[in-house]
Amino acid sequence: MFDVLSVQDKKEQERLAALCGAQYLPDALAYSLTVEEKFAGICQFYIRSGYGEIASLDKTPDFDGTAEGSAEQYLAALCRTSLSFLELIGIPTAIYGGKEKTKSQMIMCGFHETDDGKWSTDLKELFSHCASESTH
Repeated sequence: MFDVLSVQDKKEQERLAALCGAQYLPDALAYSLTVEEKFAGICQFYIRSGYGEIASLDKTPDFDGTAEGSAEQYLAALCRTSLSFLELIGIPTAIYGGKEKTKSQMIMCGFHETDDGKWSTDLKELFSHCASESTH
């Protein structure tokens, strides 16, 4: 079992980022990943003018996944939760601006590689199967 929860306290965000060896981004929003009741990762992201930016997607050094999924799969769920939040508040697109990840990791998160080698996603397209608009 795993949980992805919004990090509401900046001191907690700073602590969790440190546990992952990630830079604390005080102006960023964050979600945390807990797997089998143990903290496993953090996603820090920004709301920019007209788009969202995933700025940090990091796991703790000792988290390698479980029998149910790899660390990459869990991080993809963490990232997609952040992207879903952005889509729900009306942000149309997002980019990945964090540390370099594998191509498979970026695709699992829902990003597409652009011609210039950067990663972005159309959030409406990514979550088109969700009923978010019909529930508002």
